[in-house]
Amino acid sequence: MKTAPIPYIAEAGFSVTRHGKPSGPPESWIQLASNESSFAASPAAMEAVRRAIGEIHRYPEPSSSDLRNAIAARYDLPAEQIICGNGSEAVIETIYRCYARPGDEVVFSRYSFIQFRIFAERVGATAVLVDERDYTPDIDALLAAVTAKTKIVLLANPNNPTGTWLPRSEVRRLRDNLRPDIVLVLDAAYAEYAESEDFTAGHELVAGTENVIVTRTFSKAFGLAGLRVGWAHGPLSMIRVLGRMKQIGNVNRLAQTAAIAALGDLAFVNDVVRTTSASRRRCAEALEELGFPSLPSQGNFLCTRFPDAAAVHAFLLGQGIVVRPIEDYGLGDFLRITIGSDGEMDRLIAALKQYRDEKG
Repeated sequence: MKTAPIPYIAEAGFSVTRHGKPSGPPESWIQLASNESSFAASPAAMEAVRRAIGEIHRYPEPSSSDLRNAIAARYDLPAEQIICGNGSEAVIETIYRCYARPGDEVVFSRYSFIQFRIFAERVGATAVLVDERDYTPDIDALLAAVTAKTKIVLLANPNNPTGTWLPRSEVRRLRDNLRPDIVLVLDAAYAEYAESEDFTAGHELVAGTENVIVTRTFSKAFGLAGLRVGWAHGPLSMIRVLGRMKQIGNVNRLAQTAAIAALGDLAFVNDVVRTTSASRRRCAEALEELGFPSLPSQGNFLCTRFPDAAAVHAFLLGQGIVVRPIEDYGLGDFLRITIGSDGEMDRLIAALKQYRDEKG
């Protein structure tokens, strides 16, 4: 006899991204694989962390109440309908743990965030991957995939890794046509970068429902990926359920402090978004001219098609440039490229021009 985990836990996937080791000294590497902000965090956030460092022997505020109040003030939301977590991934996984059981179904688009699939495996649920239309979530197909076993439907908007998005009307149509016993998770991790006038993160769709929840993160535009801060806005009934499942003090003291300060420095965040979006457009045009088209993106990254993505990935590693292969998403012809600084993108474009010229 020996100890044995629950069978579906033993079989669950575990996402360990292997980008490969780039050439050259580490200080020369360009990291364009993880969709982090290419900018440092807000100076206000960094100064707040420096001031708080002397208090790290104290536990954090258990429910992140000051941070929830700051988020509520920034987005005009009720603080009691907000929950914070160790990154939005942790919040999403808690939703699975609360609302999906072994044998239940969780529905999402085929090219969605890979953790959606892994979280389903961890709770013993069945992940139902729904075909997309032009690499964009298809609301009709998502609705058609719903069965009596469906407990959660997820929509990432803008979507990772494709960068594509849906307008407000389509997101609302999804909400309006789901059964009220199905949890609808709107993952808006990249919402700050969305420029389309008809885009919505989805907060207004929470009102009047008991089943819609929006997840957000400080890891992208706010530049706090290393501290892990995420949050969700949902009906009070759902937030209370999630609160019973989260760990006490699940967001560390420095993370709470930095996030509050970052929310108070929106001029910095807005500048990050403007600069990143302009660089994304410039890079997409340059790659198109080289013969490497990208999907339309509203994120801080591009999903770019190559004749031989594996060869391009290997070549870029040789140039000290790290991008993200996405064959694990079923997109083996593409690489996901985080938008870096102008200098980093110039170096990437020059390397890809060299690759094209050498390959003829």
